Amino acid sequence: MAAMISGDAFAARDRVHIDTSLGYNVILSDQNTTLRGVSVSLDGGDPYGSIEPILPSQESLNKLATEYGYNLLHVYLEGDAAQNPDPVGINEELADILVARTASANLYLMITIANNGENGAIHSMQKTLDFWSLYGAKYANETHVLFEAHNEPVAGQNHAWSDADWDKQVEMYNHIRALAPDTMIFLGSFMSFNGASSAMYGADYIKAGTGDANIWENAAFAWHGYWDLPGIESTINPIQDAGTDYPGLLCTEFWPGDTENGYNAAFESHHMGWAQFQYLNAQDLDLDNIKSKIDNAGTVWKPDSPLANWPTAGDPAIPAMGTKLGIYSHIDGQFITHDGTNLQANAAAYGAGANDSFTIVDAGNGRVALQTDAGNYLSATGDGNPLTVTAATIGVTEMWEWLQLCPEQDVDAMTLRPWGGDGHLIGKVTRGKDAGKLSANADDASYDGIAELGFVTSATASAPAGCEAPLPPAAGPFYGAPMPVPTDPSQAHPFNSSAPGNVIYASDFDHGGEGVAYHDIDDENWGGAYRWDVGVDIEASNGFTNVGWIDPGEWLNYTIDVQAAGDYVLTMSVASAQNDGQFHIEMDGVDVTGPVITPNTGAWNSYQDMQVTVSLNAGVQEFRMVSAGGFNLISFDLQPGTVTPPTEGTESSVNNITMTSSSGNGGRVTAYATVTVVDDQGTPLEGITVSGDWSGLSNSSASAITNSSGQVSFSSSTVRNPSGTFTFTVTDITGGLPYNAASNTETSDSLSF
Repeated sequence: MAAMISGDAFAARDRVHIDTSLGYNVILSDQNTTLRGVSVSLDGGDPYGSIEPILPSQESLNKLATEYGYNLLHVYLEGDAAQNPDPVGINEELADILVARTASANLYLMITIANNGENGAIHSMQKTLDFWSLYGAKYANETHVLFEAHNEPVAGQNHAWSDADWDKQVEMYNHIRALAPDTMIFLGSFMSFNGASSAMYGADYIKAGTGDANIWENAAFAWHGYWDLPGIESTINPIQDAGTDYPGLLCTEFWPGDTENGYNAAFESHHMGWAQFQYLNAQDLDLDNIKSKIDNAGTVWKPDSPLANWPTAGDPAIPAMGTKLGIYSHIDGQFITHDGTNLQANAAAYGAGANDSFTIVDAGNGRVALQTDAGNYLSATGDGNPLTVTAATIGVTEMWEWLQLCPEQDVDAMTLRPWGGDGHLIGKVTRGKDAGKLSANADDASYDGIAELGFVTSATASAPAGCEAPLPPAAGPFYGAPMPVPTDPSQAHPFNSSAPGNVIYASDFDHGGEGVAYHDIDDENWGGAYRWDVGVDIEASNGFTNVGWIDPGEWLNYTIDVQAAGDYVLTMSVASAQNDGQFHIEMDGVDVTGPVITPNTGAWNSYQDMQVTVSLNAGVQEFRMVSAGGFNLISFDLQPGTVTPPTEGTESSVNNITMTSSSGNGGRVTAYATVTVVDDQGTPLEGITVSGDWSGLSNSSASAITNSSGQVSFSSSTVRNPSGTFTFTVTDITGGLPYNAASNTETSDSLSF
């Protein structure tokens, strides 16, 4: 049994709480901020056993708070499914580490029991209760730990729930609450949040079933945003309009691509937290992927960490209370004035007069109010309504969050989010009788976005400087200098100490953009990783990156510096699920390889090395990979020499097949088959493509190229606690000498468990 983690041993967050100041329940942190974060999957994957649990490092979790502005880690800790035979507690040791690491990183940790490949069902109520008997009791006193009762317990939309499903919610709540009296419990976890009346019926049912009239003071609904945004908001609004008799809401899953469709911004406008369904395998590259999407959408919030500078300053430089200032709208290119009632951006200069000045006043809880010279306060009364300056006192609609934009640029740029009257940023009414008046109806605070504001503290005709979009890198080598050749994967990379080895990584193509450094058929990075200023499709791969979705005619340039002229062995790490992948290499515009066919490796993420000889001149030159499509690519390696041709002989055959296995966490087993190919003289054959099939406990096809020892290795799918046989069968050998199957020493081998 793993050791109990003491909540007093770390600088853990204090408990979240429910705020009712807006007339409905809002879930807030100990700093009166909403919860925002990412997810990690430790439950074994979908299907179960397909993914090894990867624990985020302490450094990575620290970055969540200090570099990415988050305060929550959501974890699918263990699984409840027919395909998952393991008992509760299989990940207890990992859970203890996460509890400790999130406490140290000043993050909240939300744990749930997941579904493996059976989303939309509680497979075993007993296993679910046993899960909480262990973890609910164990972490009851951890103030930064939150409990989500069960991931997606019912399929479909809210109206798919029956009273029997709500009875299970009551049972889970009562069970967890008895173990953890003070921990916030999240119920629901709706698969598709669409249908307010169904959700509200369930909230009433749970309240009656538990007999706890105050249940929503320390419990809430989790929900998933797999629906269109109007449908989701038509569910949120009635629940919030109905007041504090209904639960606070937190989105714990939604499609990452919907960030750029405004989902995060919509949640922010409802003062509602969210957990991005990304970072599931704890790859830091995913964090920059999310960051890029959020930047594109212009979504902003104030990070809890004072060290954070993204998406706004965690420790904003707000002018001193009592400071009188003018506010500038960058989208309009004008200073903001008021007529005693409404606001407009219509002044070319700031005159520090009665109709264009605002004084900063402390409104409590880290918020400010803006007071006119007449003594009234700026109010936001609802989405689409014009802002007013008629309130004589500060209430919830006069409280504003000051968000300092691009703090690293040292400009007086900010935006304002109201606490009451919906949480949209300041924009403008565009039509109707109020057209031109300012309103809290915007969400985009990106560079020159509609909600970007500036301020000045003395009369001036000059506009304050705004945020500047980062300039693209100058055209040329990715690291600023040509890549030295020869390369050698066993040595350190000359420019990147974190790279796995000294090779030319496919994603490190030159700067310069479309038509200069690369050609891609569209301008979107479909993988969403690593380089967000390019159209090349890059995805996270085994801790680094690969270029994928490579279409015919696309190309990538790499500036290299060849130390000595001669023949070089070009080794490319490629993957493909088809047989006709093809490319060629050009040096300074000259084709030096002719068409090269890539092997079918069995899957788009199953990488193998292939080799070809190229003749290179000495000096700095342009290395270009020109694609005919059909493969993914991780890296190039260029070392002196030539590819050894197949040994002279009359035919090839399989000499032997050797089976081995390896074990991972939680009983996960992977089988390996090593095939040796020789000619009729018994000499190992290099550069031969071997194809074969896995059967039994693992079913797949694969092909790979033999090395200088005539050997090639294949790995099976990972199987959890296997009971049966892994079998690998050679189906074909191509390349070089004719294949004589009759001469095979063996065609298949098996490994039993």
